Amino acid sequence: MQERFEVPDVSCEHCKSAIEGALRPLAGVQSALVDVDGKTTIVDYDENVIDRGAIAAVIEEEGYPVST
Repeated sequence: MQERFEVPDVSCEHCKSAIEGALRPLAGVQSALVDVDGKTTIVDYDENVIDRGAIAAVIEEEGYPVST
């Protein structure tokens, strides 16, 4: 499954690196790509292993609120 997360506080390569680095090792996450200009994060994941809420929580733990 692929989900798009709106992350309005993303503004630089450090933000991108922090979010991608936190998401990629998670069980069930196949890929995570942050678009700094678009202020979004696209995550491909196995919904049988991890859900949207858990992914959003990890992004927010890194200090980047997710818009709903």
